Amino acid sequence: MKTETSTRTRYILFALGAALGSTLGFVAGSLLTFWFGEGTVRAFQRSFRRPPGGDDHPSFELLLQ
Repeated sequence: MKTETSTRTRYILFALGAALGSTLGFVAGSLLTFWFGEGTVRAFQRSFRRPPGGDDHPSFELLLQ
């Protein structure tokens, strides 16, 4: 009986943690977008998606490494 209770408690704590983390992430992202502006946030996202100085074409030099 004790094993079922501890397993259920773990699942509940996991679900609560996931819900709380998702909510806090959404709120933090919304506040950052509001404070810095949408253009700044999009530029920040683009800098992580591809190396700087590149256009929309793939960098074949990086692919050959």
